[in-house]
Amino acid sequence: MSNREQEKDTAVQQVRCIECLAKVQVRKSAWEQTSVQWNNEALDLCRERPARSTGNLPRDQFVGCETLRAAVRDETVQGNLKLADQAAAS
Repeated sequence: MSNREQEKDTAVQQVRCIECLAKVQVRKSAWEQTSVQWNNEALDLCRERPARSTGNLPRDQFVGCETLRAAVRDETVQGNLKLADQAAAS
């Protein structure tokens, strides 16, 4: 594995929603920037996700889960979710 691949793997961490237990991959690039990678299982488990889209406009699409967003925030504040630069330096 190259150094670049190692850094990428280290920077991506798993976070679990405290309500539905969906697990997503999270990369925290900065305090203000978080990327969340959903998989099909997590999308199926999420209770805030609509059963299906109601149209083709962006407002009709699933934009995220507030409960999961709170879990990511809590994990970050507690020091369990590291910033990508900090994770790569470890």
